[in-house]
Amino acid sequence: MSLEIDTVFRRRANNRSLVFIAFRALAAGVQLYRRRRATERALANLNAQELQDIGLVRTHDGYRKLHHDRLGAGYWNV
Repeated sequence: MSLEIDTVFRRRANNRSLVFIAFRALAAGVQLYRRRRATERALANLNAQELQDIGLVRTHDGYRKLHHDRLGAGYWNV
């Protein structure tokens, strides 16, 4: 192969790989978003007692781990 053909081939291959990398990153982002939404929907269906059983508490910002040992259970009840 000549140097010119080799250079063109490598440039095209690199451009394709950049497109595939971008597409994979986009797909991974969409998949992560869908998993988080599914988790939020599942948690929204639980009541306060069920959330406490799995170690979470509902807050105005979302959900937080329930730490009985650090600040007391009353601190986390919002």
